[in-house]
Amino acid sequence: MHALEMSALLHRALESRVEYLMGLLAVPGWQGETEPLHQVRVASRRVRSVMDLVRPELYPGFKRMNRRLRRLTRALGSTRELDVHVIYLEELRGKVPGMATGAALEHALEVLESHRARARRAMGRRLTGTGLKRLPDLLEVPSFPDPFVPGDLASDVWASLEPPLECALSPIPGLLDREDVAALHNLRIRVKRLRYTLEVLGEAFPVPPGVQLAQLKELQTALGGHHDLATLEALLQDRYRGLLDRERKTLASGTLEVLAYVSESRLAAFERFRSAALAMPSGAFRASLREGLGLPLEDPS
Repeated sequence: MHALEMSALLHRALESRVEYLMGLLAVPGWQGETEPLHQVRVASRRVRSVMDLVRPELYPGFKRMNRRLRRLTRALGSTRELDVHVIYLEELRGKVPGMATGAALEHALEVLESHRARARRAMGRRLTGTGLKRLPDLLEVPSFPDPFVPGDLASDVWASLEPPLECALSPIPGLLDREDVAALHNLRIRVKRLRYTLEVLGEAFPVPPGVQLAQLKELQTALGGHHDLATLEALLQDRYRGLLDRERKTLASGTLEVLAYVSESRLAAFERFRSAALAMPSGAFRASLREGLGLPLEDPS
C-alpha cells in the first residue's frame, strides 16, 4: 500500500522531469554543444532523483529505464569533464604572463581538445540504442486494486528526506580542516543528491525551501569547482612529468606556471566550501527543514 499524497507528489515531479528531458533530447545536435550536453546530463540526474524516491512496483519497466538513464548520465561524463577543463584553460589564457606559459597553455589546450573529440565520438557510440525514446512509457502507471491509502504528507516527506540529509551533512565537520580530494568528491555527490531530492519534495512545504536549496547549491558549486580543479591539476602534473621526461624544458616550465594558477584556484575553491559549510550548521539546517514542513523540532538529547 502506498500513501496517496506522497505518490501523487512524486508522480507529478516525475512527469515534469521526464517531459523536460525528452524536450532536451529532441533538440538536433545537442551532443556536440557544451551547454546543451550539460543540461541533458543534469536533467537525467533529476529524473533519476525522483526514481530514487518512487515505489518501483508502481511503474512498468522501472528497472530497464533506470539502467538506460544511468547509462546516459555516465556516457556524457567524460565529455563534460573535458569541456570544463577546456573552458577553464581558455579563460586562463588572457590572465597568465610569459611566452613559456602561453605556449604551455596552447599546447595543453590542443591535447585536451583532441581528447575531447575522441570522448565525443565514444559518447556517440555509447548513446546509440539507449532506447530513451521510450522513457515516457514509464509514466503509464499500472492499475492496482485499492493500492493507495491516506498518509501524513509531511511525515512521509521527512522519511524520504532524512536519509540523504544525514548522508550529506554527517561528513562535513571532518572535512573542514583537511583537504581530502577523494572525500570532498564523495561529499559533492551526496550534496547534489540531497539538493535534487529537496527540489522534488519542495512542493510539500507550505513555503518553498528556497533558502535551503540556495545553501545547498552554494555548497555543491564550491565542491564541484574543487573537484574540477583537482582533476585538472592531476592531468597537468602528469603532463609536466611527461614533458620533463622528454626534455621539453620550455613547455615544462610553462606548465609548472599553469599548475601554480590551478593549485591556487583549487585552494580558493576549498575555502569557498568551508565558508559555505560553516554558514549552514547541520543542526540548524535540519531544524529549518522540519520547521518548514510543520513538524516538531527534534529533541537534542
